[in-house]
Amino acid sequence: MQTFLQDFRYSLRQLIKNPGFALTAVLSLALGIGATVSVFSVIYGVLLHPFPYADVERIGNLSIQDARGDIFDASFTGPELRELREVHAFESFATWRLGPLTLTGEELPENVSAYYGIGSTFPTLGVPPLLGRNLGLSDSPDGQEPQPVVVLHYRFWQRHFRGDPAILGKTLELEHKKYTIIGVTRPNFTAGWGTDVYLPEEIGGIRYAGVLVKLRPGVSWAAANAELTPLLRRFAQEQPDNFPKTFRVDIRSLTFETTQNMGGTLYLLFAAVAMLLAIGCGNVSILLLARGTARQHEFAVRAAVGASSFRIVRQLLTESLLLAVTGTGLGILLAYRLLALIIAWLPKHVFPPDVSIGINAPVMFFSTALALLTAVLFGLIPALQMAKPEISQVMQSNSSKAAGSVRGKRLHGTLVAAQIALTLVLLTAAATAIQSFVRLTRVPLGYDTHNVLSVDIPLQESVYTTWQARVN
Repeated sequence: MQTFLQDFRYSLRQLIKNPGFALTAVLSLALGIGATVSVFSVIYGVLLHPFPYADVERIGNLSIQDARGDIFDASFTGPELRELREVHAFESFATWRLGPLTLTGEELPENVSAYYGIGSTFPTLGVPPLLGRNLGLSDSPDGQEPQPVVVLHYRFWQRHFRGDPAILGKTLELEHKKYTIIGVTRPNFTAGWGTDVYLPEEIGGIRYAGVLVKLRPGVSWAAANAELTPLLRRFAQEQPDNFPKTFRVDIRSLTFETTQNMGGTLYLLFAAVAMLLAIGCGNVSILLLARGTARQHEFAVRAAVGASSFRIVRQLLTESLLLAVTGTGLGILLAYRLLALIIAWLPKHVFPPDVSIGINAPVMFFSTALALLTAVLFGLIPALQMAKPEISQVMQSNSSKAAGSVRGKRLHGTLVAAQIALTLVLLTAAATAIQSFVRLTRVPLGYDTHNVLSVDIPLQESVYTTWQARVN
């Protein structure tokens, strides 16, 4: 332990004496690890695992594709939904219908976003609530008025009720109608974009603009598409205005839309930061090899006065690990800061606002292990070379000559060439992305956007019952 502390103190003094070398190595690792971990965490949260539903791999959007290849959600009436229940490929299905409501009965009214779901919606998603229970089949029985119950989204519960754990059983007044609060969702529940409250709805005569289906175990998407096609073609014949003239059933995974909108951008960004991590590790390896070469005289003197080969190797490895641990620690801290910035900068309405995005532990461990391995490996190479230095030759030569005679020139040159190549690729990709962004900002919209505002005016159906009243 005493000798390790001696090595540590000596390593620390060496790094303080050479701040340029130490800062360059530490910042190279920190930037690479921080950028890689934060960007992949966003990719994992937004693209790979955005929905907390049970058996999410069996849940998909019931969508259709028209003759032009455009994909959109199919919409269905209540009677059509009842027929969909009989499709053998489906274990269950969920519907959603979003609508604005007004919170009444308090000093000031408040606009809330409501999500209406039929009885099988919450059981299909399979996410247990944080408090109380979910909406179920008994809350919206066929042919009967839905029960006056409501489930609060975690965000609304925190904002409006300040996270009161005794909220169950109390009432919430919406549009002058009282609802009993029966549950609170988990924080990352993503059903309904920005939804505040969830209400039961009986399958009626309205059209449902979206349907999620859950396949039975062992049923493929292709098999479900094939079974559903005859039924949807009959629906199209009965109500031709609700379907395109030519279409095919194309049930898509839940992540399809997000992947289409942002997948290419995020994967390109991840490739860029992965190259940044490779460049950072390359920086550290080149610096360690060069510094090891420059210290041949020092280690020759230490060997001459009796330092063992093991002690020299251990000293260099201690310095390498000190650099790696410092750079890794700063990289992890930077990853948390960068992740918060990226989440704030991501465009809204591209993915559900309640998606849980956090630091991805496997990627963090991989990046950390890569940084440590790089430091150990390229700290070990000069250490092994100098463990048994040719003392007489090194002592008689000047430092520049010693530097020129170091073994491993080929490895050093390969690392430099690889680093330059990666840097050129990264710069080219960045320049292309910037050019594309500049082009997008200059696309003419066909009208003058100066001093133009877009304003939503909520007009509730229960208050303004006719179109003329809403116009007035």
